[in-house]
Formats: sequence, structure tokens, C-alpha cells
Amino acid sequence: MRYKFLDLAFLAISLMTVLILFAVFFEQIPTQNNTLAMDWKTSWASIRGGDLQYWPIDGLRFPPWSLVPLLPLGLLPMQTAWGILAGVGVFILVASVPRIGSKPVYWISILLLVISFPSIRNIADGNMENLVVGGVLLILYGYSSKHLYAVVIGILLATIKLQEVTLLLVVVALYVLMTWTPRNWLKMGLWLTGAIALSLVWRGQSWFVALFGLNYQKYTNSIIDISVSAALRRLGFIPSFVITLFWIAILGITLFVAWKSRTTLSREKAGMLIAGSLLIAPYAAGNSVLSVLAIGMIPLFQSNRLLGGILIALVNIPFLWSTDVLYNFQAYYWTVVVFLIWAVLAWRCFSAASQLKAVEGTPL
Repeated sequence: MRYKFLDLAFLAISLMTVLILFAVFFEQIPTQNNTLAMDWKTSWASIRGGDLQYWPIDGLRFPPWSLVPLLPLGLLPMQTAWGILAGVGVFILVASVPRIGSKPVYWISILLLVISFPSIRNIADGNMENLVVGGVLLILYGYSSKHLYAVVIGILLATIKLQEVTLLLVVVALYVLMTWTPRNWLKMGLWLTGAIALSLVWRGQSWFVALFGLNYQKYTNSIIDISVSAALRRLGFIPSFVITLFWIAILGITLFVAWKSRTTLSREKAGMLIAGSLLIAPYAAGNSVLSVLAIGMIPLFQSNRLLGGILIALVNIPFLWSTDVLYNFQAYYWTVVVFLIWAVLAWRCFSAASQLKAVEGTPL
């Protein structure tokens, strides 16, 4: 018991030391007259002083229940808080990599994730994508272990970007109803409802004004929107009914695979559901590719290094692009890449379900 306590104390001191180093380093980075920390500047301004304030124009749009853990960062200087956010994000990414028997593959997986283009982009922008990754990990852990509080906290965190976990939440809700006792899923529902209701009483009105305010259409269907509907509309020659049919096909295939693959919730299936959610979302940005990479693609790489390596290489190609190319074509590129990842993960989940059905001797 004594050694376990010492190990935990050493770990806590090590993590705090790393966070301090992150904070000190990021304090030295110039952020004036450039786009560094551009997302975090807006977020920090809205939680400055440890309170949450929404602004209807060009302000924060994340739901209030997901922002409560970030309020202490509003008590710190902007760049100090940015460094801590980046450090915590790296910790989450490292923790997200599944431990496997091959240590070289495990460490390579960590390296590929932490220094990937989406990871560096999220750190540079000060985006919240790592919180989604952490939330999804808690959901997966809580569902598999029937730990309802882990699921509740995971949902509250992951829904900071509701548009990318919509299908995951639908499937998790269905699986919970099918596999958990009524007592447990009712208790989970009450905790979730209570937490969300309290946050909406607190800041719900101002959140809705910010979310659906004057510039609601500024980002939807814009040049940074990677959803499939936005990408096809920007082309200008795709009929609306074709876009609708494509949207329905992605939704239908995703839910069909999730249903046929039973109530197991693997990392690859969760990655498929996140990718599908991004494709059919009313709005999604390229930063969200990090969640698909961390949740679905790294486990795929560990089980199939050729296929996973090809997809990870595609994710990192924007490192080679100029600023002009990134600005004009990045959204189209991410739409194609997310679609490819979604298709691969859906195929793998369906194939796994087919093999299981064949072994059990039941028709698919």
C-alpha cells in the first residue's frame, strides 16, 4: 500500500511538473498579429475571471455543461492557460493509445498521434478537441464496465462538440437500454438530465442566443465546413436531392453496421460513429479529425499497420501544403479523408460482425 501511494505521488508530481513546463513555454510564444491560439483567445475571453459569458457575435458556442471544468483556466493569464490546456490535451492523447504487447508499436502509436497534423493544429489553435477524446474514452470505459458515472462525465465532456458524437450517443443510448438494468440506465439518465438542466438554468438563455445568433450561418456551409452536405453544396453543380440521398445513405449505413455488430462498443466502431457524425453534421471543422484519429485510427494501425499507416499518412499530408492551399482546399480534403476513414471502419466493423455470425451459425 505504501509503495502504491508513493507511485501515485510521484506520478502526480511528474504531471504537475510537465504542466508547469508547458505553461512556461507557451507564455513565451508571441500571439500578437498572428493566428496562434486563435480559438483559445475567444474561449478564454468568455471564461475570464472564472465565470462564463456568451457573446452573440463571434463568441463561444460550446454548451455550458461542458465548460465547467475549464472555468479555473479563466483565472490564469491567457497564454498560461493555453499552455496548461495543451499539456492536458497531450496527456489525454497519450492515455488514449491502447496498450498492446508490442512496446515498439505502442510507442510509435503515441508518436504518430501526438505529432500528427490534427494534434499540432489543435494545440496551435487552442481548440477543445482533446476534451472530446477524453469524453469518448470515458464513455467507452463506462459502458464496458457498467460504470454509469464514467458515462455521465464522458457525455458531459464529449458533447462540448455535440455534432461529432451525435451518432455515438444514439448508439450508446440504445446499447445501454438493451444491456443495462432499468435501475442503472434510469439513474444515469437522471444524473445527465440534472447536470444539463442546472447548466441551462445558469447560462442556457445566453448560450442559445450565441448559438443561433446573428452570425449562425457564418460557419455553416462555409469554406471551413467539412460536412458532406457543405462540401457538395460548395461545388455548385450537385442537385439538392442527390446531396440528401448521400446524407441518408451515410446515416443509414452507419446505423445498420452499428446494429448488426451487436452491443459491443469497440474503438473502431466508436471511430466509425464519430466519422459518420462529422459527415452528416450541420457543421463540422477539420480540427475534429483528431478525434477520429485518436479513437478509431490508432487502434486500427495497431491491428493492421499497412491499412492504418496509409490512413494516418493521408491525415498528415497537409503538413506539406502551403498556407494558400490549406485555406482553399483543406475542408474538401478533410471531407474526403473522413469519408474514407468512415468507409474503412464501417467495412471492418461489418466484417467482424459477419465473422461472429458465421461462427455462431446464424444468418446475418
